[in-house]
Amino acid sequence: MKLTVLILLLAYVPLFIILAYLTDYWRRNRKSEKAEEKVYPDLSESLPEKPRMLSDESPDNCEFDNLKEKLLDLFEREKIFLNPDIRINEVALRLYTNKTYLSKVIRLKTNRNFCQLVHFYRVREAIRLYADNPDLTISQLGKMVGFNSMTTFNTAFGRNTGYTPAEWCKEYRKTMRNGEQDGRKRQIA
Repeated sequence: MKLTVLILLLAYVPLFIILAYLTDYWRRNRKSEKAEEKVYPDLSESLPEKPRMLSDESPDNCEFDNLKEKLLDLFEREKIFLNPDIRINEVALRLYTNKTYLSKVIRLKTNRNFCQLVHFYRVREAIRLYADNPDLTISQLGKMVGFNSMTTFNTAFGRNTGYTPAEWCKEYRKTMRNGEQDGRKRQIA
């Protein structure tokens, strides 16, 4: 009997000590949380609203127009959109600006984001390349204009033309055949 009492005491005493420690720890943390609430009240309600640094209204609209012209010149003359690894940071550096400002100009002046603008130019170039060489495959076209993924090429092409690349190529070939036949009829008559 004495042995069982001793075993019970040895088993339950550590449990009571752990329980007492956890209760004390819980009480202290609860008190510190209440103290933090008093020391750091929610200040967001009392702070005045700060005007946005990048509002959609710009007093220097001329600067936006100039940067847009430089960007479009860079796209059209140097065709930097053909680089599959093009990043807005790199373009911003070439235009001597930062990516935030460039992104704002693109958004406000073209109603697109940087990625959409790059895709627009790539799709336009793919159409030009196919018109010059209808023997190109769709996969070749996508890679030539800078797309790493055929899925992205198909999606971008569809968003910019309303057709998949395959549909567009098929329609283009039909149009070219009809144009050639019309030209032959005119020559014969």
